[in-house]
Amino acid sequence: MRFFNLFYIAIIATGFALFSLLRPDFHQELSFYGFAESRATEINYNYPIVVEQILVKPGQAVKAGDVLMHLSRRKSKETLEDQSFRIAELKAEEALWRQKQENQIGALEMDQQTKLSEIDAKIKSTQSELAYKKSLVEGLSSIEPVETSYKPLEDAIKRFEQEKTDLIQFYAFKIKSINEEVSLGQNPYREQIKRLIAEQKFDESQKVQPIVVTAPSDGLVGNISCKEAEHIASYSTLLIFYEPHSRIIKGFVHEDLTLEVEIGQEFTISSLKDETISYPGKVIGLGSRIVEIPARVRKVEMVKAYGREVLIEISKDNSFLQKEKVSIKITSKDPSKF
Repeated sequence: MRFFNLFYIAIIATGFALFSLLRPDFHQELSFYGFAESRATEINYNYPIVVEQILVKPGQAVKAGDVLMHLSRRKSKETLEDQSFRIAELKAEEALWRQKQENQIGALEMDQQTKLSEIDAKIKSTQSELAYKKSLVEGLSSIEPVETSYKPLEDAIKRFEQEKTDLIQFYAFKIKSINEEVSLGQNPYREQIKRLIAEQKFDESQKVQPIVVTAPSDGLVGNISCKEAEHIASYSTLLIFYEPHSRIIKGFVHEDLTLEVEIGQEFTISSLKDETISYPGKVIGLGSRIVEIPARVRKVEMVKAYGREVLIEISKDNSFLQKEKVSIKITSKDPSKF
């Protein structure tokens, strides 16, 4: 009986101790845990590439401008073949267009010849009629020829001659216009063909385009998601690059203390491995909802707790490792001072 009494007493004592440990104390200094947030940069391209050579390994420290890998951008065979097909297609359309213009010129010439023949026939017929009338009075000295009787026929001949001249000029102008359209660049396909040929030549010259990937700043190489000689699709991540030291600390304040933290408040961020290492920081962001606090930054890892995310900015010249767990203690509660 005494054993059960001692067991219950131990359970109650343990529960009271946990309650005392986990219950927020509004009178003690506000503090909680967090970690150095890793700022990662994903390196990728918006077009397919081939990995030629990888010069770094995950976790390797690099300086700004160091070469990380060599890539190449290659035009696909399908793209080049499509250009050749389109050029051939346009040339065929151009040939049909030229033939159409030539047919149009031929039709105009035939139409001109027909109309000129009709006019020539009229001229010849009128001239014959005029000659006949004049022959009737030749050799007759008693009859004086009246010039006015020939004038209508002579005027008709002049009118036919002028009509013939106008007709020749009209068809000459139309045929000239079509020839100029063909020869002076009004061909609707010529510019398209020139452009595609220029693109094809450029793509051929850029069929294999070398790309050198360099470190954007001092930092660490993260995960490498490719291997040499591998073809990588557009927008696929090649590697992840980290800054050497994060300037953002992410912490989680207990849900009962969320009103104690405001934008602009200053905190002291300290290393849990070496208490002499600490940096001032200022709150620059607060989460918009209550979330489960990650086990790693709870007061007691095995007991679930909930709180609000807090983002604190510190100097980039810090010695915290990526994801290093730190202690966060308030320096000032009045954000209006800063």
